[in-house]
Order: sequence, then C-alpha cells, then structure tokens
Amino acid sequence: MEKSVQSGAEIVVLQTESEAQQQAFADAATSGARVHLTHVYEQGRRTHLTMSMPNKLIIEMAKLNSADKKDNRADVDEFVNRPIDSRHVDEIARYLLERDNYILPAFTFNSRSPLRVYAYGKGAVKFGYALLPTDPELYVTDGQHRIKALEKVRSEKPDIMNDGATVVIVQEEDLSQIHQDFVDCARSKPISPSMLTAFDAQSLLPNFTRILSKESVLFQGRIDMISRTLGKSPYFLFTMNQLRICAAEFLFGSSAKRDIESRSPRLLQSSEDRQEALDKAISFYHRYAEFSGAWSPLLEPAEKTKRVDLYELRQERLDFNVTGFQVVSRLGHFLMFGEAFINLTEEEQEDIIQAIADVNFERNADLWKDKVVMNGRLLTQRAVIDDATKLAADEVMKQTGINLIERNKLEALV
Repeated sequence: MEKSVQSGAEIVVLQTESEAQQQAFADAATSGARVHLTHVYEQGRRTHLTMSMPNKLIIEMAKLNSADKKDNRADVDEFVNRPIDSRHVDEIARYLLERDNYILPAFTFNSRSPLRVYAYGKGAVKFGYALLPTDPELYVTDGQHRIKALEKVRSEKPDIMNDGATVVIVQEEDLSQIHQDFVDCARSKPISPSMLTAFDAQSLLPNFTRILSKESVLFQGRIDMISRTLGKSPYFLFTMNQLRICAAEFLFGSSAKRDIESRSPRLLQSSEDRQEALDKAISFYHRYAEFSGAWSPLLEPAEKTKRVDLYELRQERLDFNVTGFQVVSRLGHFLMFGEAFINLTEEEQEDIIQAIADVNFERNADLWKDKVVMNGRLLTQRAVIDDATKLAADEVMKQTGINLIERNKLEALV
C-alpha cells in the first residue's frame, strides 16, 4: 500500500480494485462518509477528482460563496464567486425547461479540506473510491448559475433531479488560487473586466492594480470591483477595470495592449521592481491629491468621506473620469519614470506635480472644449487621450518651463 498526500488530497494507492473498494467502504462505515467512484489525476501540480453524480446530490453538496452586487462592490476578492446574475440563471432555466435533449457542462468544485481516496492502478490517471463527508465543503468554482437554474426548474421538471452530470473536484486551499481558477474556468459567460482585474492574481498589471487599490488610501473602498460602469454611484471613484487602465498609463505611458506587453518585462521584472513602481504610484497620486482641492478630501479613509459625492464630481471634472485620470497618470509616468527627471530634487518634483494638479480639469473649461468634451459629452478614444495629454503638458510647461512629453521623447532617443 502506497500512501501520499498531494495538493490537499490524501491518496492511498493499493494493488487491486478489490483492496481499494474494501478499504473505502470499511472507512466509510466508521466515518459516515459517502463513497464515490472516481478518476484521480494530477493537473497543474494539484490533484483532481472526476466523478458523476445525480443533479439532486450536486445541488445538495454545492456551496456558494458569492459576492453581492450591492453589498460587496469593494471587497469582492474576499469571496469565491462572482455575484449571481439572475438574468443568466433565467436563461439557463428556460433552456432546461424547453429542451428535452439539454446538455450541462461539467461542474468544477473546490475542496479546501483534504479528501481521502483509495486508488488503484498505474499511470497518469488512476481509478479509485473517494470518501466525501456527509456535509462536504465543496465550493463552486464553475457552475453556480447552472446550479441555481437547476434549483429553479426542479418543481416544474422534477425528473431532472434524476439526471446526472460530471463533477470535477480540485484540491486547493489558497483563496487567491481559487480566484485564479475562477478566471481560468470562465468560458460560458464572460467575466466583467473589473472582476478579471480583481481576481487575476498571475498577470502583472491586474495584480499591481489590485494591490494599488488596497494600499492607497485614495482607492481603498472607493473602487467598484464588480461593475462594468459606475452609473450614478456617489461612493466609487472608478471601476477596477478603469483603475487598471490608469495604472497602465502610469506604469507604461500607455494603456494600449501592445505597449503594455512590450514594456512590462523591462519595468516589472522582479519583486523589487514591482514594489518600487507601487511606491512611485502611491507617492505621485497622493501628492497630486494634496495639491488638488477636489481630490484632497479623499486622503481620508472612505468611511469618513461618505458626504463626498463622487458622482457629482464626475459630472464636474475630467480627472474624476477615466479620460482625465489617464491624462494625469500619463504625465505622472513621464515624471516618475523618465530618465530626464531622475535627478530632480523632491522640491523640484513637487513643483511639477503641483503644476499638474493646477491644470483646469473642470469639464466646462475652454481648454477641453470640442477636443475632449463635445456638446457636453466626454470623448474616450485613444487619440483624444493623446491630444488631452499634450494640452495638459502645455499647461504644465507654462508654469514650470518643462515640457514633460518632449523631454521624455528626447531622453528615449539618447
């Protein structure tokens, strides 16, 4: 008998099926666990168990830990699942009711507690008997909307509870990796860009953005990690995806995908590089807020600034919209990463940040009329961001005599 613990699963490998079966049922008799025939294999350095179950049992065992669209917009990364989309649930339920020959993809569950498996055989895929406790901690990584749809239709179509489906159980304890699994499994319904940023722990830019949203007092509790747009919310500065775009402008001087991909290896190679970039971002944004009358109240924690109406500020100012904050962030990139400015004293650096904060970012300012704001509507195209950055840089040059863009270009040619 060979016994090993792999990725949270306790696998007991025996010589024959008979031995595996006998030991599994003997164990179950004393522990009260359910025995399920399973395939056992390793994938991505973790143990996976694949088994088939009736829909009724799947519903009974599945545990959902879903963020709520209203209550968890700023702390979605504490939950296993994205918010339930009732419209998507209704679509699946209607499909199940209307189609006799329906098909449901495999469900992916996560077990954060070790599961014991009595396995036999050789090779990459083994057969065996898995012991599931009577109340297993099986959280749904992929399939929560399908489970809700099954619950919804079982009164109208009770026979569906006797149908079965495939269940894959992944052994994983780390919540950040569970989030990554969630991102990797998202195929049937696209995840919002904000939640991709909030949950994607492996990509450099999303990871940087998430840390920035937590470590900067400006953004703590003020970033909507769920929604695609902010609507009329008075409590949030940006969506997580909008903050990601602005973080890209600060880090790379561009939010274009090709620029991010080509420049990120040079800038964020090591953990020390990433920490230095984070320190620069927090320093720049905080000093910008100190010099800006509109932004300075946000240097207080979010719970102390509930009376600050961020929706109203979005109507009044460019820099409370992603268009304007991209401009601020790109100017910050030229200053904080440009070789031409590496030897500036702290006082000289602050003079430039003061000049950036002094740019008139009111939406009705003549500076932006018919270039960035047209008939009251804020333009968002990349060419508009480029033009707006030049306009803002000209205003900074009037105060400081320094052209952030041109000096950055000259340094790049050297």
